[in-house]
Amino acid sequence: MRGLLIYKENIMYTNNTKPFDKDFVLQVTVRNIHKDIDFSIRRTFERFSDFESGTEKHNEVFETLGVLHKMHTLLDEFETNNQHLFNTNQESK
Repeated sequence: MRGLLIYKENIMYTNNTKPFDKDFVLQVTVRNIHKDIDFSIRRTFERFSDFESGTEKHNEVFETLGVLHKMHTLLDEFETNNQHLFNTNQESK
């Protein structure tokens, strides 16, 4: 497979010089984490109807939703406070 060509942003690279884009990796990672948290929130919320109000499991579902929402908030705050890590400006490339 030596000499395999990869095209990115109209620039040709060989497999020995594949580009690395920190911004892209971090953006995709954060997007995937958001999707996973959102999926878990939806699925957990669906479980409310499975348990009677006031039961231990009903309360556990409620607490789980609280933790998932906090995780979502923490990720949003991380992005806001670390915008330099998600620089989409192409001038340094």
